[in-house]
Amino acid sequence: MKKLIVIVLLLSLTNSLSAQEVAKAWVDFVSAKQAGKTPLLPDFSYAGYHFSEKEIPKLVGKKRFNVVDYGAKPNDANYDDEAIQRAINAAERNENGGVVFFPPGKYLIAKDKDSTKHILISKSNIVLKGSGTGAGGTEIHQDQMRINGRQILFKPSNTSTKVLTALTKDADRESFWVEVANVSALKVGQDVVIRHRSEEFTKIYFAPLQLKPEWTRLFGEKGGMLINEIHTIEKIEGNKVKFKNPLHFDVRMVKSATFELTSYNFIEECGIEDILFTSNWKTYNEEFIHHKNAIHDYAYEAVGMEYVKNSWIRNCEFHDWNEGLFIRSGYQVTVANVNFKGKKGHASIHARTGYGVLIKNCNFNGAQHHGAGTGYSAVGTVITQCTLGIDQNIDIHSGQPFATLYDDIQGGVFYNLGGPEPGHPHHGKQLVLWNFQHQSIKDQAYNFWDLSRRRNYTIAQPLLVGFQSNRKVTFENVGLNQNQGKAVLPKSLFEAQLVLRLTGKNIVK
Repeated sequence: MKKLIVIVLLLSLTNSLSAQEVAKAWVDFVSAKQAGKTPLLPDFSYAGYHFSEKEIPKLVGKKRFNVVDYGAKPNDANYDDEAIQRAINAAERNENGGVVFFPPGKYLIAKDKDSTKHILISKSNIVLKGSGTGAGGTEIHQDQMRINGRQILFKPSNTSTKVLTALTKDADRESFWVEVANVSALKVGQDVVIRHRSEEFTKIYFAPLQLKPEWTRLFGEKGGMLINEIHTIEKIEGNKVKFKNPLHFDVRMVKSATFELTSYNFIEECGIEDILFTSNWKTYNEEFIHHKNAIHDYAYEAVGMEYVKNSWIRNCEFHDWNEGLFIRSGYQVTVANVNFKGKKGHASIHARTGYGVLIKNCNFNGAQHHGAGTGYSAVGTVITQCTLGIDQNIDIHSGQPFATLYDDIQGGVFYNLGGPEPGHPHHGKQLVLWNFQHQSIKDQAYNFWDLSRRRNYTIAQPLLVGFQSNRKVTFENVGLNQNQGKAVLPKSLFEAQLVLRLTGKNIVK
């Protein structure tokens, strides 16, 4: 399987080669990897289903649970929530889970405004599969608004964590080894979370950048940026632990708080495929205004995936939603070939507090205020080969996510980033914009560390390579700006890094 993925990637990258210049940042990355040094760029290849080392399964041989057999009736005026839940429950009782299948037709859900109600998947190996998003396919339609209530929710019944041990020494970003106080609660193959929060570390992390007093969540005994980085243990040698996936921040010991290693509870191998999701937001008698009220922001929310590992959503469409897909504490999750259309709403895809969420080949079409994005401690999020509408903003939603890649993106802007001011800065270090094709109806000037305005763009020294735009765009307070106005090679940083990791081959020289 891994060999097939590599062949496809090599063919894709080879076909993209032209007379374009090879980015110096890429040359630095390859040479640093070969020399065992820390590269300027993070290694974003550890993203997606099984870190993109395996294809998403084809579901051949998995037991099917047809929602019609459990009482659902498409294309009528009755609600199908309970029947769909019965089919899911039956699949969860099966030892190996199963595919909850939706024959063609329109399925009606949400008969009241109770936001505590949802269709719940709480066990592993459950896939919701429709019959396609076009004519003759499957449509799931939310009727009544349910403010702050996601209609389909993947979430384990137990998300509690326990402290396993503590880190005892500094470690550099992009490295794989940490030293811990005690390994008795650890084992190879175990998933763990590095957790830390302190004002002391926050000041070290952002130095020499000045922090604004209004960013109140960063200060005080319980303040600070929240580190919440998920890893899989690959090797244990004495009190040293090697992770499969790299650190994306510099661990620096501080006196005020420890870096804890905690457990990570999750469900895995869950997915959604080939379904059109729609809602009655399109019939609401007002056009969307960002943050006008709870109805405009949260009345119709489709899917939540929380504490999920090695899971996916693909080949789906979301029409007329305030929010499409919310991912919390996702680890190795792929969102692929998903389209957003219809009446403008609030958020499309948002990933927070996880590691390695991959959003690939998706189209946002200006259908939400925010295009795909991240926030609140998310690490290693990759948005690649996607399209945004003109003046549709990327969603860097406060809470200091770090090491995020926007890669080979067509369309989109950086102003009006989300999140409340107490939760700023919007982003920590290593936000990488690679071959980003900015599209706006007017010229833009971005100051990425402007402390004088409420609506600022607080991103710590972003790295821009191959930035292009249809209008004049200027920058202040960037960490790197290479080849502005010209596309660079590799066209996709994510794909090239993945090939380099899996084969050792540098496709562009």
